[in-house]
Order: sequence, then structure tokens, then C-alpha cells
Amino acid sequence: MIDWDKADNFSPYEFPENTSFAEPELFYRLSRLRKLIDRKIFPSPAQGALARMTGSPSSQHYALGRLSTACDIFCEGTPIQNFISLIGSKLFNGIGVYLDTIGIDGLPWVMFHVDTRELNNDSPVIWIVTKTNNNNNYYYPQDNPESWSLLKHDLLYKDRTKNKGTTTIA
Repeated sequence: MIDWDKADNFSPYEFPENTSFAEPELFYRLSRLRKLIDRKIFPSPAQGALARMTGSPSSQHYALGRLSTACDIFCEGTPIQNFISLIGSKLFNGIGVYLDTIGIDGLPWVMFHVDTRELNNDSPVIWIVTKTNNNNNYYYPQDNPESWSLLKHDLLYKDRTKNKGTTTIA
């Protein structure tokens, strides 16, 4: 059972699936992240962004016979700064950076996958995703340092702050 007083920066209505399908700790960490970056965080409205009943049982989103430990999110502000904050916060053990997604306002945004998986070492698992012909291409910079060059992507440096007028968020 989620104690929403401990996840006071979110409400269950912000998520595409019933929040009872996910680990309570996920919401507590998302709430701490919102406080840390001092920006709005929007859970992805896409089905399966919080919990999936189909697909790979190894997915952190998988919630059949267990609770999901993952959520896909969009963050206001500059994505590269948010990415650095995500890594530095040590709140999440899996961090994916999706460079070819559509945000909540219908415009291109960087989306982050965050999860609370068990760590095999002291570093989070990090991946960067691009799309080719509507298929995701996954790159793991810890295994191939050349993949860090994908962080040159223009969207990572675009300010997505409502107050600056660069986005139109409903």
C-alpha cells in the first residue's frame, strides 16, 4: 500500500496504470527526485509506462506476479541537467534516456526510464535509446564508451520549462 504522504509530490491519478501494480518505494523516490530537481515531472501517459502485464518478465515494468519497479517520465528543465541529477541522486538503479519520444504536449521530448532494480555494483545501469524505422536501438555506454557521444543530441539541451515559454503543457 502506497503512503501518498511519503510521495506528496504525486497523486495516483498522474499515472497511466493503477498505482497498486508498482512498488511503493518507486513513488517515494520519484517524489524525492521532484524535490531534488525542483522541476515538474510528468509520468508518461503511454500504456505500460508504469506497469505491464504482458511482454518480457525481465522488464522492470513487468507486473504480473510481482510489482513494477519502473516508470517512464518527462521532466521540465534541461534534460542533460536532469540526467546528471538522476545519476547523482542515487535514487534509481536503472536509468534510460530515450531521445526520440513525443512528450505530453505532442512535441519531441527526452523521456527517462527510471527503476529501482537491485544493483550488481555501485553504479546504475544506464542506456541511451534512439529510433530507426520505428525500432528502438539500445546503447549501453558503460560497455561501449563511444555511446556517450549520443548525448550530443539537440533535445538534451532544449529547455522544457513552462515558465520560459518553450513548451505548452496542459
